[in-house]
Amino acid sequence: MRSFCRSAAGFSLIEVLIALAIVGLALGATATVYGNGYLSHGAAQDVDTALALAEQKLDATGVTETLRPGHEEGSFDTRFRWQMAISKYEDRGAASDEMATGLRLFHVGITVLWRDGLRERQIALSTLRLAPQPP
Repeated sequence: MRSFCRSAAGFSLIEVLIALAIVGLALGATATVYGNGYLSHGAAQDVDTALALAEQKLDATGVTETLRPGHEEGSFDTRFRWQMAISKYEDRGAASDEMATGLRLFHVGITVLWRDGLRERQIALSTLRLAPQPP
């Protein structure tokens, strides 16, 4: 009769299948982490682009044309749209010197919108600008 030594037999089929399942789960979890990181990086790039476009539009406002209260819209390219609102700034606590100086404070707000998959994202900036009174 033959006697088999259990320690020299190697791995059984069930042990190999369990090891492969564990490796598969670990690789799946790793792929999910890298995939989420890639998507987050893309979303962060979109926010950086929208912020740069908003700052660019805000910086150019009132440089070549006189500021006037109103609302404007446009697009930077096919992905990013902008909306700008200009209104007279009313400081209730300060006395009005606009007649003496000919200058007035305007509130300028810009919102940049874009689509991220099915969701619409936006970023908004606003500032005060001192400009001549519109005629």
